[in-house]
Amino acid sequence: MKLAYSIPNLDELSLEDLDRYLGILSAIGYDGAETSVCYGDKVDREAVKKLLEKHNIKLSGLRSGAIYDKAGLRFTSPDPEIRRKAVDTLKKLIDLAGFFGCDILLGRIQGLLEPGEDLAQAKKYIVDCLRESSEYAGKYGIYIHYEPINRFEMNYNHTTKEMIEFTKYINSGINHEVRLLMDVFHMMLEDFSIPGAFVRSRELIGHVHFADSTRDQTRGVPGSGVMNFKEYIDVLDAMGYNGWIAMEVGLQDPDYEWGAKTSFNYISTLIELCKRAK
Repeated sequence: MKLAYSIPNLDELSLEDLDRYLGILSAIGYDGAETSVCYGDKVDREAVKKLLEKHNIKLSGLRSGAIYDKAGLRFTSPDPEIRRKAVDTLKKLIDLAGFFGCDILLGRIQGLLEPGEDLAQAKKYIVDCLRESSEYAGKYGIYIHYEPINRFEMNYNHTTKEMIEFTKYINSGINHEVRLLMDVFHMMLEDFSIPGAFVRSRELIGHVHFADSTRDQTRGVPGSGVMNFKEYIDVLDAMGYNGWIAMEVGLQDPDYEWGAKTSFNYISTLIELCKRAK
């Protein structure tokens, strides 16, 4: 299992700031950095590549939520022009991900349903958009990882169970499959058992997000709240998962380095304990 930590949006970062963030993560011992991008064609990919090589850091994935949050584009829009723009914008992000050899992380680009919009029809739109986008990703040999999102942030597609069924339906009509992004913070709010949800998603799981939760904060550093990360790591290891675990926590500067270091020390220690127990 490889560890990554979030950095700010790549298409909004200066190269100087990116150099600083990557330097922090490299010094701590991370394998990767994870970021969000809205406009993939606005990233200086060659300059970013040089900085990644300088710090021996890989991109663990490109999150696509900014396409909805910043550009206002979504798969579920009743307007076919907006859906077309959403897919075309995502394809530019896929082009960027293909250059870096990383995957696409997708959830919020589905978009919140507006009052009066029909869920069944909206899901048909998602199916069409995701099938086209996944086939496009296939030409780079990369994958789209589709995330169940909790009820406080999205008004449908919440549980692992329903997302497994929906993703299998999407995959039934394409040659290049969509995989699942499993985020323990969302799983805590929607699934009866996080380990059980991991096991049920075994065929499709492609990417994992870690964040802790307490009464006073959401998306805290692992080890600061109620989550049993030792149990999650043991289950993932038993399943043979060897992909990315990315820390998606809510800390910003000036606590960034502390959050990154604390998360790494805690999770890497649990991974080592898991290895020793074999």
